[in-house]
Amino acid sequence: MSSRALTPPHLTEEQNDKARRPIIRQLDATLINQIAAGEVIERPAAALKELVENAIDAKATVIDIVICDGGKSLIQVTDDGLGMTVDDMHIAIQRHATSKLPTGDLFNILTLGFRGEALPSIGSVSRLSITSFPKGGSQLTAMELCVEGGIVSEVRPSAFAARGTRMIIKDLFYSTPARLKFLKSDTTELSACVDIIKRLALAYPNVAFKFRSEERVIFDYAARLTLGERFADVLGQKTLDNLRLADGVRDGISVTGVISLPTFHKSQSTDQFFFVNQRPVRDKLLLGVLKAAYQDYLETGRHPVVALFVNLDPAEVDVNVHPSKAEVRFRDVQGVRSLLIGTLKSTLQRHGQETASHLTGEALMRFQKESMFQTNSSMPAYAARNEQRQNQSLSFPIATKLHNEMHPRLQPFITATLGRYPSENMQALTIEETLGLSALNNECVSFPLGVAKAQIAKTYILSETSDGLIITDQHAAHERIVYEKLKQQYLSGGATRQLLLIPLLVEIDDQQNELLKQNQNILMQLGFDFELFGNQVTFRSIPALLQRNDFESLIQDLLTDIGNDSTTLSSHDALLDFLSTHACHTSIRAGKALSIAEMNALLRQIEITPNSGQCNHGRPTYVTLHQKDIEQLFGRS
Repeated sequence: MSSRALTPPHLTEEQNDKARRPIIRQLDATLINQIAAGEVIERPAAALKELVENAIDAKATVIDIVICDGGKSLIQVTDDGLGMTVDDMHIAIQRHATSKLPTGDLFNILTLGFRGEALPSIGSVSRLSITSFPKGGSQLTAMELCVEGGIVSEVRPSAFAARGTRMIIKDLFYSTPARLKFLKSDTTELSACVDIIKRLALAYPNVAFKFRSEERVIFDYAARLTLGERFADVLGQKTLDNLRLADGVRDGISVTGVISLPTFHKSQSTDQFFFVNQRPVRDKLLLGVLKAAYQDYLETGRHPVVALFVNLDPAEVDVNVHPSKAEVRFRDVQGVRSLLIGTLKSTLQRHGQETASHLTGEALMRFQKESMFQTNSSMPAYAARNEQRQNQSLSFPIATKLHNEMHPRLQPFITATLGRYPSENMQALTIEETLGLSALNNECVSFPLGVAKAQIAKTYILSETSDGLIITDQHAAHERIVYEKLKQQYLSGGATRQLLLIPLLVEIDDQQNELLKQNQNILMQLGFDFELFGNQVTFRSIPALLQRNDFESLIQDLLTDIGNDSTTLSSHDALLDFLSTHACHTSIRAGKALSIAEMNALLRQIEITPNSGQCNHGRPTYVTLHQKDIEQLFGRS
């Protein structure tokens, strides 16, 4: 049946065309604002962020925040900033009206806000009131302006007496109830609000922030003179003890901040803070930089704690990428990335032989709990002292500054034993070597990791120093040693090969065949020598540092690693991942008995190995118990 046959007889052809064709019409202001609100104000935390950023831009020194029901029913922000006149308030609720682009230059933005969308968007989906008493000028009292679902009321006097501004948002999304269904629980929304304010508090330590939910004070940060003091406020002193200063400058770009020791990490990335020209951002480039810098130290699923500030010419960064202003785009992407990775890696290398300060405290707490359990009830005074110490916050700096200078009389011994690792069948040292080491035992307590005294559970080396005891995880330590050796060989132009007496033939599928072709050059640089014949590959050599008896299993691990990688091993970072994995596979295992001489050889290698404070997965290689810590266990301190 033709379309003409369906045309009602009383309509002309032109009328039917209009009926079938959509009509383009201008949207009304309220609907425009509600659409904008979907981009800018997707949850209570986003609305709160806009209000607090406005307060900071208004030169506030004290900001008081109150929310209820996770911000769904109430968000109130009071500041002591410059304030607004009646005319300012009328203009502020209009779309694209702002005081923050005086020259109209989008590439010279010096404030947090600039788009002029937040207040009209909020007013279209909530009950918004603005009360302000500007500093200076002729206005004699505070004035209030209300916007409810996009409808603006008359300005009226208010009893608000303080100089500054108070913004109140009630019943967020009441005019768009469908959006309410997409919000999370009150607890989750509260957590998002707290996170937003903590980021702004870090960026502006000179501003005091008080945050309350219902009647409970979540935090109350006083204005601080230094960034370090604000770090302690937001991150806590325990976390601050495990952070190290990172700073670098290049080509007009500077980066400064703090990053955590590799042995101090978390299961979530919530304690990662990035700022560009004091603007809190969540940028993929910065997250990628962090992953690359910690690649040698942390396993997948663990996250460092960082607070990094990038500062550069505003013309070199575009902050107008997204309405939420949480993303940025750098003009010189590679320059920023290179500076950040270099700064982070150099910081980690400088502190690579330190372990997190909380580890000693946690170890002591476990000792004390055991002592409490065994304490005789007839000794109340001793038990009371134990309980008092158990309730104290323990945090001992255990970082040992290792040095590269080695005891001259031990050098021949170390040289003789270095080549034995990572052989699974560690040969015993000669009697002369052992006696030579024993003769030095009394002197060796000056070594950073001391002298081996015993092996616990065939896994942990107990050594004595001039100031206490050190417990070393033999597998974690040797894993770092092997990885650093293998990485150094690769970076210096290629790893040493071990020729196979009998070439190894391995069956592969089409995907593995293609991946091996793509990565053939870099795998050969690593120390693999192979030839492809259809769905078979013949290996003639493997890296010498990856010695294993089960060669075929090693090759299958290699193929699996390549297949699981989202890119290919042509990526330098992906190759280092592979080296790290196989360093773990080929290191001394937990449960392997070692002689005293072998334990001492391992300790000496740790002392001269970069980044040896932690294994490739971020676990500590050793924990220190200083003499004062031990004395505290026995009530002598």
